[in-house]
Amino acid sequence: MQQEPEFQEEDWPEDEEDTGRSFLYKELVLSGLYSPKGNRGFPLDDGDSDHFEISPRPPGNYFGLEFVKTFTEFSPINRDFMPDWLPITGLNLHPRLVFDGLEENDGFEKIKFAPQDFWVRFNPGGADRWALRLGQFVIPYGVTPTLAPRQRFILPIEAADLGLKWDWGVGLKGPVGEYDWEVAATLGSGEGIHSPRWGDDDRERWLVTGRIGTPNYWDFQYGLSFLYGDLPVIRGPKAVSKVSLSRWRLGLDTFYRYDTWLVFGGQVTFGQDGHAGDERFIRLTGGEPADVLAYRLWLDWVVPSHPDLKLSAQYESVIRDLSTSHSDDSALILEASYSLTTSLTVSLDVRFDLNRAMGGENHALFLTFVYYGL
Repeated sequence: MQQEPEFQEEDWPEDEEDTGRSFLYKELVLSGLYSPKGNRGFPLDDGDSDHFEISPRPPGNYFGLEFVKTFTEFSPINRDFMPDWLPITGLNLHPRLVFDGLEENDGFEKIKFAPQDFWVRFNPGGADRWALRLGQFVIPYGVTPTLAPRQRFILPIEAADLGLKWDWGVGLKGPVGEYDWEVAATLGSGEGIHSPRWGDDDRERWLVTGRIGTPNYWDFQYGLSFLYGDLPVIRGPKAVSKVSLSRWRLGLDTFYRYDTWLVFGGQVTFGQDGHAGDERFIRLTGGEPADVLAYRLWLDWVVPSHPDLKLSAQYESVIRDLSTSHSDDSALILEASYSLTTSLTVSLDVRFDLNRAMGGENHALFLTFVYYGL
């Protein structure tokens, strides 16, 4: 292998701006809902039917900071501390204080620390398009991060199926021809707010995921992904049981971007829950393994004559067991969002529940304010 040339001290740039860039963003998300039928279970032991509630559904309600920094070969940490074969290329720290509307206790017990993206990235061997990531990051399963951003009400199907998009662990990414591949080994604990606390006496949690797909700058993108592991049983945005289930999934996702104002695509996944001797925990099937099929179709349209206005729609369905009738969680979501400024966005979403596996369909209207700026 040809070695990279060594740089002399006079080669270091005099301007510190050339050693990388950093940004600190402030973030505030406020979201509420209205339901004509009223909502029960906020918090979990609340049996009242309230028409107005603080939304427990992502993006939820939280305050956060995000520190982003990039590094070059001239950065002091790479010059003085890191080996030549493992330079640091990036850092993302996104701590959040989240209001957990499903928490049964009052006061500060409802405020949870739940970061999204808390990682450091390396470039193994200095090779082009290779990245090693440690910390909490978007798992390589389903849609790419550019299509599953934070602060959105319309979510990828893995969020509805598993309640999981971010996780803690290690991931490796590299090229194969024109395509990119990525694998990750993670803890299966999600963002913390979504699963039992570490150390609880339950089944061991772990997760392995992987994806191969087109680069994220292509107009037509697609990818194949897999997921295998033990994950907590999740209903809504919070785990309500200490039990974890064995799960595997295979998925296909694709989308097409037309110019700068139209994006449409779809996802489909198939897999099984309870295949490793833990099927007794599945209430829906009466203790049998469940074959799961999930899919979604979505559309994002930035109105060309009003570029601050975006209209979106999504149909999603998660069939919890193919052998059980009416075992699907299906919904239609319509959204209109408007950028009041470069930092402030307001969105109005209508979610129509078409079916729920455990019953209790309930349409709802959501209003969300997002501030994200320097």
